[in-house]
Amino acid sequence: MFRVHNPRIEEKGAQVLGISCDHVAAHRAWGTALGGIPFPELSDWHPHGEVTKAYDLWNPDRSVGRRAVLVVDKGGVVRHRREYEPGTLPDPAELFDILDELNK
Repeated sequence: MFRVHNPRIEEKGAQVLGISCDHVAAHRAWGTALGGIPFPELSDWHPHGEVTKAYDLWNPDRSVGRRAVLVVDKGGVVRHRREYEPGTLPDPAELFDILDELNK
């Protein structure tokens, strides 16, 4: 199983962050229901969805962000972007390959 708090991620100088348009209290409840999550969960609550919109991941039909993985380099440039349907998980091997490319 792929764990987001993974020494291989840290070895590559990367960090996992979660973000959603939910309120901080909802993040806390979600993390507690899962038994804790090993990465920071950021709230795009107010102004609602502004970060999500900046990354062109806003779903105006549902007023929420679309599920995606972004790899952003240290300069703030998006080097990888892929959206996922609910219930679909990212391929860890693909993400490690992308991190390897960034570290060359």
